[in-house]
Amino acid sequence: MADLFELTQLASYMQQDLDQASAELARALTTALIRAEVGATRYDALTDLSPFLPVALEVARRVLLNPAGIRSESIDDYQVTYAAEVLGGAALTESERAQVLAAAGIRVSGAFTIRPAGTAPGRYCWRG
Repeated sequence: MADLFELTQLASYMQQDLDQASAELARALTTALIRAEVGATRYDALTDLSPFLPVALEVARRVLLNPAGIRSESIDDYQVTYAAEVLGGAALTESERAQVLAAAGIRVSGAFTIRPAGTAPGRYCWRG
């Protein structure tokens, strides 16, 4: 499976030196997420992965900077609150999902869904 980005690209994007093992893990997790979203067969057939680069770098950055998905934290008298859609660990936001599908040439119809807004596919169940 081809890498979505070089570790030097991630370091440049984040403007900092990175621990190689952590950066490699972030790249592997990001690649797995995008490959799963696109579908393994379709993803493996792609020869140009560059359309995924913006999303891949942002997801990897988030994995490295906020692995616990902290939405707010207090340090002494200082409090930091993050955006509402901050996710923990490796996950794609709805916007990133749309960008990945568009980059793969997959048209999304916007059809009706019962999945609650902001919930990743497969993270809910039907109880009748």
